[in-house]
Amino acid sequence: MIRLRELERVQLREGVLVQGLPGIGLAGKLAVDYVVRELKLPKVAEAYIDGLMLHANVAVFVDDEAIIRLPTYDFYLFRGSKRDALFLTAPAQPVAWMQYEVAEHVLDYFQSIGGVEVVGVCGTTMGEGEGVYFAATSRETREELIKLGFKPSPGGVITGACGLLPALAYLRGMKAYVLMGYVSQPELDPVAAKHLVQALAYVLDMQVDTRNLDALIEEVKKKEREVSEMIERVREKLSEKAKGRGGAPLFYV
Repeated sequence: MIRLRELERVQLREGVLVQGLPGIGLAGKLAVDYVVRELKLPKVAEAYIDGLMLHANVAVFVDDEAIIRLPTYDFYLFRGSKRDALFLTAPAQPVAWMQYEVAEHVLDYFQSIGGVEVVGVCGTTMGEGEGVYFAATSRETREELIKLGFKPSPGGVITGACGLLPALAYLRGMKAYVLMGYVSQPELDPVAAKHLVQALAYVLDMQVDTRNLDALIEEVKKKEREVSEMIERVREKLSEKAKGRGGAPLFYV
């Protein structure tokens, strides 16, 4: 079951769809969520999908007022000076066997309101350090992205919706590509997300203040330092215990 509900009927000017769902480093989702929150973008549509599972099972959210809410694909509208963008985010990706069907429904809706370009944003571990890498669906788009200063992906595989949606969009004649922030840690990488936010701001001619994201980066770095210091203290204690045993390793029996 896929049921899309329009909260507001919109018509896009040279519309661009930017999809950021959970993935490696949460880079794409964090980037899209940040843009939506900072620019206070209005939600114009939502999709209920029976394959949108949480914690590997069917689940619902319960808010702080004890109200149940289904997980949804959420679409937010950005009105630019020359063209418009639709930002898509969700709390999870669809299960593997529904990815194609969900992507086709998303593209049906997007094209019906004037969509012409699709961008998937996510994280990648393929590359040579910080920055934004890309994978294009055509050589023409590849050259455009290089001129914009993005780095070509060294190759590999893009799993999940991030690569699938642009690939299917290209089959429909749309311009499509993936922007990937280099991820240095698998769980939460706000540095990669910041690179993606800056890339999207550049491509879509948006003004996005990244100071709140900078604060998150510092918070994550602080926690990393605290964990490193804690590990070092544990190592020192273990080393002292080992010396007390005459240098025998701790696993010695």
